[in-house]
Amino acid sequence: MAEKQFDIDDPMEMVGVLVPDGDPELLAECMVEEYVRTGMGDEEILRLFTHPCYTGTHAIYRSRGEAYVRDLLARARARWGRPRFATEE
Repeated sequence: MAEKQFDIDDPMEMVGVLVPDGDPELLAECMVEEYVRTGMGDEEILRLFTHPCYTGTHAIYRSRGEAYVRDLLARARARWGRPRFATEE
């Protein structure tokens, strides 16, 4: 539970900012790689790009298209494969 009251002018509030010299190709590649490495399936990841609720990934999908996203997925899978999980008793 928070110990202080909500302050509309809180300087610690999370705020997204635009990075002017960012590399959109690298950003898209890193996003896909992160999802692949967490164990998500290809169709599940693709839904993050096709659904407008996810503005960052959806912007990539709108500007580059589905084939581009699928190519990113294929490259990430070639590099990282599919995670294998095991449970032990």
